[in-house]
Amino acid sequence: MIRRIRLSHWRAYETLNLELSRPVTFFVAPNGVGKTSLVEAVRWGLLGTPPARRLGQAVRVGHESATVCLDLVLADTEVQLTRSVKRSGAARFAAEANGTAIDEEAYTELLRRAWGADPGLLDALVFGVGAKGEATGFPIKDHLADVFGITPMLQAAKAINTRRSELAVKIKTLRDDLSGTDEAIASLTETVSRLDTEVSGIADQRQAAEALAHRLEPAATLAQAWSDYRQNARAFDEQVRRLVARMAGSIDLGDQDPRAAIANSERAASSELESSLAATSAAEVRAARAASAAEVLASATDQCPTCLRPLTPAEREAAASAHGGVDHAAHAEIEQRVRDTAQARERLIAITGFRDALNALHTPTEPVGDDPGAEAVTELAEARRRLSDLAERHGDAAARLGAAKSELVRLRQAARDQSTLIAAAREDMVMEVSEKTIHKLADRYLTDYVEPIAHEVGRRWKLVFGTDGLHFGADGNLTIPHGDATLTVGDLSGGERSTALLVTRLLLAGSVARASTVCFDEPLEHLDPRRRAAVAQTLVSAVQAGTVGQILITTYEERLARRLASAAPDVVELTYAATDSA
Repeated sequence: MIRRIRLSHWRAYETLNLELSRPVTFFVAPNGVGKTSLVEAVRWGLLGTPPARRLGQAVRVGHESATVCLDLVLADTEVQLTRSVKRSGAARFAAEANGTAIDEEAYTELLRRAWGADPGLLDALVFGVGAKGEATGFPIKDHLADVFGITPMLQAAKAINTRRSELAVKIKTLRDDLSGTDEAIASLTETVSRLDTEVSGIADQRQAAEALAHRLEPAATLAQAWSDYRQNARAFDEQVRRLVARMAGSIDLGDQDPRAAIANSERAASSELESSLAATSAAEVRAARAASAAEVLASATDQCPTCLRPLTPAEREAAASAHGGVDHAAHAEIEQRVRDTAQARERLIAITGFRDALNALHTPTEPVGDDPGAEAVTELAEARRRLSDLAERHGDAAARLGAAKSELVRLRQAARDQSTLIAAAREDMVMEVSEKTIHKLADRYLTDYVEPIAHEVGRRWKLVFGTDGLHFGADGNLTIPHGDATLTVGDLSGGERSTALLVTRLLLAGSVARASTVCFDEPLEHLDPRRRAAVAQTLVSAVQAGTVGQILITTYEERLARRLASAAPDVVELTYAATDSA
């Protein structure tokens, strides 16, 4: 139970110190003064919901932080807890249990054990969060499943559902290919056999064609060599003929072989060049001697330069004239010999060039063996053409055989997949039955427990509205029949919805869980005066009957609250909002 609520700088409250001394407390204030802010503070302090990062705006203007302090009694443990939040959303938690500091995890576990439910379910039962507006369900199924040991059954059902989802994907995939029929497989098997035979036959023909081409290749190679030889020989003879035609002006070939004629002419030209060079040298010697003698005779001497005998003037003149003639003749011969030498050298160079040109021509070598004839080349070409055609046919047939084998593998896999499909479909059917059976069994256990609660929900609904129809199911949802349709609480009017949720929360808080405190924010809104009084009395009666231990109600209905407090002063307390009070 909550003994005291203290707020500091929380929304509309500068400070608030509210002591809850009665089981039922009506917190009265006009709209817009801070009733809902009080409930939000209690919710955050008790459960830490919503997360602090969303509560930065709860800090009162002009302050940096807000604080919520609660004094609680959980079973036999007294707890003082404090939560504070800054504008940035940073939060702090502190708590003591019977004077000993505890962390938030230990506090949450203490609350769960004392009130018999997890914080999520307590949030829905104590504060109604998630059960207003369109949301009308209470998350009790998992809670009751844990209480009654049904959770393993539900987990098994969940595992089955997961397996069924996997099977659904597998079945859909397998149904995409139903081509693996016996007829299709038999037909394609025959095709594969025929193509296999065709490929083998072509392979044998190809092997024979390769052997034939191998046998024909030596003869064709020799025939081609003879053909090349003849062509090269003709080319050689033509080159020799052209060279001989060029030599005709320089060499007298006659009936000689060109190489012999060139050798003879080269020797003759070389000899002629040597003779011309020797004759030129001899003429140069004679000219030098004549010039020397003439030079001596021209000097003042009375002796012969050769025999040293005395010379008369007439003899000296005659000797000088003779030596002068010799010198002239020698120089004339030298000029002639120089011309002859140049011609001999040019002729020798030309003959040497012919020799080099002839040597550069290589005489074709005659092939070894008799010429098989051009037919050998033709036969080999035909054999190779056939071999190429067979290779192409073999490749095409092998490709068709490969494709047929791949398709046969696919069809056989499709046939196996169809068997797998049948097995998967059977497994899915079995699992579907198992899943439904488990859910029915679990729902039966839950229904047996929830049925008294559902009966009481319907009874209290009738007390307020005078009609039957509100139904509370084992799944935690409220429904109401309307003609041929079934409406959820979200389809009802505001007053009907508020009443249905209020009654259900009261019953669940004390039966499904052990929550000793329940908070209602404006539960009397949207109700006419008669039903408003009935609902308010229901809240007080719930405490008096021990359904819950404590109820905190915010309302603007001061007169009604005062009347109830006067009627049951030991149970009902009336307090007023004072947002600026200390």
